[in-house]
Amino acid sequence: MMNERDKYLTIFEIIPNPAIVLDVENRVDNINNGAVELFQEVSNKTLNHHDKAQFGTLFPWLAGEIDSFVSGTDLESSFEKDLEIRKTVRHFEVRLKKMLDIDENFIGTIIILNDISHLKQAEKAIAGARDFYLTLFEKFPALIWRSGLEGQCNYFNEAWLRFTGRTLEQEIGDGWLEDIHEEDRNRRVNIYKTAFKELRPFEMEYRLRRSDGKYRWLYDVGTPFHDLDGNFAGYVGSSIDITDRKEHEDEMTRLATHDALTGLPNRRMLEEHLGRAIGRTSRGIPSALIFLDIDYFKRVNDTYGHPTGDHALTTLGLVLKQQLRESDLVARVGGDEFAVLLEGMGKKEGYTVAERLRRVVAEHLFIFEGRRHELTFSAGMVIIEEKELPSTFMSRADAAMYKAKEEGRNRTIVA
Repeated sequence: MMNERDKYLTIFEIIPNPAIVLDVENRVDNINNGAVELFQEVSNKTLNHHDKAQFGTLFPWLAGEIDSFVSGTDLESSFEKDLEIRKTVRHFEVRLKKMLDIDENFIGTIIILNDISHLKQAEKAIAGARDFYLTLFEKFPALIWRSGLEGQCNYFNEAWLRFTGRTLEQEIGDGWLEDIHEEDRNRRVNIYKTAFKELRPFEMEYRLRRSDGKYRWLYDVGTPFHDLDGNFAGYVGSSIDITDRKEHEDEMTRLATHDALTGLPNRRMLEEHLGRAIGRTSRGIPSALIFLDIDYFKRVNDTYGHPTGDHALTTLGLVLKQQLRESDLVARVGGDEFAVLLEGMGKKEGYTVAERLRRVVAEHLFIFEGRRHELTFSAGMVIIEEKELPSTFMSRADAAMYKAKEEGRNRTIVA
């Protein structure tokens, strides 16, 4: 029957790795071809397979680790060691194992060396590649961030740090969240957490405080990335400043929904608000719609010119807004026609407001070319109490307004 030592020696003889067997006194008991070649490369000396010299004499570069292992209680151990061979550094994994007999008495040590230089070179190449890409990120004009497996950010490039005026130490972890506008912070966090949980890309817009204290809109795109083994490693994101675009979009929206001259909402926005008011009638909430037209406004344009007429229209819009609640809507729906939507008001309240507006405007002194001038308007009012099309209520209010003109102007007619 093959004893434990013979089993080790059999394995020892056939493995291609450098291997050495020591006896209980730490002398070389056997050494395979791979170890002989390694010894000759390191020391430039000749070594036979059965040289019984002390291990430390033949292999001084491993002596300390072996002595420590043999005197310890561990049955197995491993460590890494750099060896200079022909002016080239090679990296070895050294594995140690104590040999025991059937009574578990220590009978020697087997040493196996595994050249892992190529693995170390690959690791350095990978690390170098990552450093290279991070170096590229540093020079990107876009704001770049990266997070790890825990979801917290661990990298921000130079562009990001210049933008916020903060250090990397201040930004990493959750520190960068301090600069997100408080109205956007929770939304940003929730979108990110949901995407992180599902391992999917995301995009969003939010405001980030710039180094000058001003908030700027960012378009942020994040995507998961993986290591070389295909394992999820975190997220990398890129953000660009879209404030100018947002302001342009807001201006386009404003122009589409507001009158260019007075800045008041236009007919389109009136119809939108009117639609919502009609929807509230199902809950028993009425609203009042007032159309008003300036009396004899053509005389103003003909006498003083259109610039003066435009100024009068703008002033009238301001006078009307000053008399109403913030929730009320004043819109310019035509040349000298305005509309007022009083949500939540019935016939009596609406008529009271319409008459107050008419009196205030009649008493207001408009200044045209240094001269005081009075203006009045004719108004038509309709109460919104049932579901009809917005255009239906607008037509009724418009008809009541023209009826007020026919009956002498400067008055309010309820349809």
